[in-house]
Amino acid sequence: MFTRQPLAILIFSLSMCLSPLSFAQDHAIPAVQDITLPLNTTIEFDEDRDEIIMAVEQGLIKPFSALYQTVNQDLYGRIIKVELEEDDDEWTYELKLIYENQIIKVEYNASSLQMLELKGRHLQKVIK
Repeated sequence: MFTRQPLAILIFSLSMCLSPLSFAQDHAIPAVQDITLPLNTTIEFDEDRDEIIMAVEQGLIKPFSALYQTVNQDLYGRIIKVELEEDDDEWTYELKLIYENQIIKVEYNASSLQMLELKGRHLQKVIK
């Protein structure tokens, strides 16, 4: 039915823009209103915010703060990129982490926060 196309891309990078909390408050994005990220971290949203807001309100997507907590419990490393995708009514968080100068890719089910996939080198060092 759908091809794998991002509905929203949450990009975390050192940049010179808005703080995540002020952006979330200004744009009323419930998926990220309860997060606190390191200073100088920004969040960019794709144009499909309304669908994300509805999915969060309907309980189809866990908020980013819950994902962030789960990742910190499961893995070592720092999140550098997050994509939220919907494919055939299944929502997935796709993350990139950096740990010891290695890029690790991980996917979580956005509704249950169950880890679906982990890719990279030396994964035994990344898993807590």
